[in-house]
Amino acid sequence: MARTGFIHHFGTFLLFSATVLLIITCISAPVVRSIALLKVELPGGGTNNGGFNFLPDLADGESGRNGNDPSVTFGVFGYCLNDVFGGQCPRRLGYSPLGIIQGLVGPNRGQSGNPNFSPEQTFGEFYSDNSVRTSRALTKAMVLHPIAAAFNFIAFILALGAGMVGSLLASLVAVLAFIITAVTCIIDFVLFGIVRSNLSNGWDSDDEDSLGLQVERVYYDNAAWMTLAAAVLSLVGAVVVFFSCCSGRIHKRRERKRAVKGEVPATDYGTPVAPRRRRWF
Repeated sequence: MARTGFIHHFGTFLLFSATVLLIITCISAPVVRSIALLKVELPGGGTNNGGFNFLPDLADGESGRNGNDPSVTFGVFGYCLNDVFGGQCPRRLGYSPLGIIQGLVGPNRGQSGNPNFSPEQTFGEFYSDNSVRTSRALTKAMVLHPIAAAFNFIAFILALGAGMVGSLLASLVAVLAFIITAVTCIIDFVLFGIVRSNLSNGWDSDDEDSLGLQVERVYYDNAAWMTLAAAVLSLVGAVVVFFSCCSGRIHKRRERKRAVKGEVPATDYGTPVAPRRRRWF
């Protein structure tokens, strides 16, 4: 691996980077509020600016606690209500993003004073059953995030200082890690693409065709782009490690042939073989 050492180590670094990014996405909301796959900004506090009084101590025209407007951040293993109903952060595998938003800003939204209020309760028929069921089912598939991180980490360990056989095995695991990471990334964007599409239909409450659900803004947040970057790094890392493995095998095969012919001494195969000298006596 001497001739391809730098290239091989570069691929190893890419696999490590993909692992770190996927680990960060795994600790997204509800673990860390500021890291999310999708963020939905709700109308500002107070009814004077068209918003809803999510917090009982929030005056008209004021923002939420810490100067922030109410929002919902969706992560891998749950979601966070920021400046909404006490800032709950339920942790669960599988939840209903559309049901949560509908429960917060729908016409039958829950009361902040109700201790039994759950934002995932059904309030009216604003979304199609297919959208609700599909989005809820896809949130359960987000368990692939830690699985993808684990496979990228295994590929990184195998590629780290590995020999010929280890590099070949590392390249195979890296390809598998990329496939899992790519599937994870596709699921994330399809899932929250459905959510964004449904919520966009309810932005304008003055529109007759509007669903009457008011949200300020819906956008993919940092964790979504981290997952996409991890997929790209995993792909490039798998290609680089596989290339360095194949290139190393070709170089060793050429050196072995040249050593047998007596052109150059062998480098990595025991005692160097010196060319024979012809004696004239």
